[in-house]
Amino acid sequence: MDSKSSSVINYSDRPNFLSEDVMYMRKALCVLVLILGLSSSLLAQTPAVWKELFPLGLINSDGKSVSLETLSGKYVGIYFAGQWCSGCRAFSPQLVPFRNNHVDQFEVVYVSSDKNKAAQFAYMKEVGMPWPTLEFRSAPALSLKSRFEVTSIPTLIVLSPAGELITRDGRADVQNSPADAMAKWQGTSPSPLPYSFAASSNAGGSGRLAYLDRQVIDEVNTLRAIPKQGWIQGTVGGKEYFVAFDRTAWTIKGNVGDKPIDIKIDHDKKKIQGYTHDSGVDLTFTWSTEEYGLEGDVYGYPYWLTINWPSKNAMGGLSCSMLEFNWDMDAGVITGFLADRKADLKYDKVSGRLTGDFFNRKLDLQITNLDLHDFIQHAYLFLK
Repeated sequence: MDSKSSSVINYSDRPNFLSEDVMYMRKALCVLVLILGLSSSLLAQTPAVWKELFPLGLINSDGKSVSLETLSGKYVGIYFAGQWCSGCRAFSPQLVPFRNNHVDQFEVVYVSSDKNKAAQFAYMKEVGMPWPTLEFRSAPALSLKSRFEVTSIPTLIVLSPAGELITRDGRADVQNSPADAMAKWQGTSPSPLPYSFAASSNAGGSGRLAYLDRQVIDEVNTLRAIPKQGWIQGTVGGKEYFVAFDRTAWTIKGNVGDKPIDIKIDHDKKKIQGYTHDSGVDLTFTWSTEEYGLEGDVYGYPYWLTINWPSKNAMGGLSCSMLEFNWDMDAGVITGFLADRKADLKYDKVSGRLTGDFFNRKLDLQITNLDLHDFIQHAYLFLK
C-alpha cells in the first residue's frame, strides 16, 4: 500500500464550519419549536373564552357540529335576530357580505329569535348565513339574551378575540360605515362583559324546562270548559277594559274605552280573527297539551307568541320587539318584558285580581271565571 492510499484524512485539521452549521441549525430548531409551542398553547387557550359563552358548542344550518376553533383569534359578533322581524330581514343581507369580507378577522354566531328550530335553520339558509348558531332556545342561547339584555332585534354584540365587550351596537357600525367598522372595533379598548356566565346560567335551564305542572296540564286538556263564560274588567294605562269570553260561541267581545272588541275563534280553521283598538286581529293558533302558539298580525304588526305550559314561559315578538312572559301560579306572579319595557304583576287566585306594572303602564284588572292563563293567551288584547 503506497503512502497516498494509506494516508489518513484528519478532519480535525479543517476549519470547524460543519460544527458551526450544526449549532446554528440546532438553535434555529429550538427557536422554531418554542414559537410553535407558544402558538399551540395560545390556540389551545383561546377557545376556552368561547367555551364559557357557548358551553354546548356550535352548529351549522344543517344541525352539524362546528368547532369552537373557528372563533380563535377573531372578533366575534353575537347576532340576535329572527326571520319574522322586518328589521332583521333588512340587516342580515348586509351582515353576510361584511362578514365574508373580513372572514379572517371576524366571525358571527347566530342566536335565534325565530319561532321554532325549523324556522331558525330555514332563515339561515334563506339569507345564506355562513356562520354557526346555537341550539334553538337552549340554555346558553337564553342566557346570552339575558346577559346582554337583548329586548329588540336585530342586535349585534361585538366581542374581542379575548371575549371582552367591544360594542353593543355593531349593527349601526355595519349599516352606517361598513368600510370602517372593522378598524373601529380593532381600535376600541375592550371592557369586561356585563356579568359572569354563571350568574345567568339558570335562565332557560334544563331544570325549569323539565318541570311539569300536572295541574296546569289538566286544565289545558279540559280547556277549562266549565264555566263557559268569563270576563276581564278594569284599567290598563288609564284605559277602561271590558273583555267577555264565551266558550260556547267562541267569541271575545267587549270594549277598550269607546272602541269595540269583536273577535271570533274558529277551532276548525285554527284562526282568531276580528278587531280591537280599531285595528285588525288575524292570528293562526296551534294547540297541544304542552304548548299554545299564535302567529299573525295585530295592530298592523307581525305578532307571535309560543306559550309553554310546563316551563311557565312564553316567548314571542311584536313587530321587531321581543316579548316574554314568565309566571308562577302558586306565587301569583307574572313577569316579562316587551322591548325595554318591563312587566311585574301580582295575581290573587282567590279574588281574581291582577295588578301591577304592565310594560310601563299601570294595570288593575278583575278576572272572573277565567284565570291567568287566559290573560297570557290573549295578552295581545292589552298590549296597545
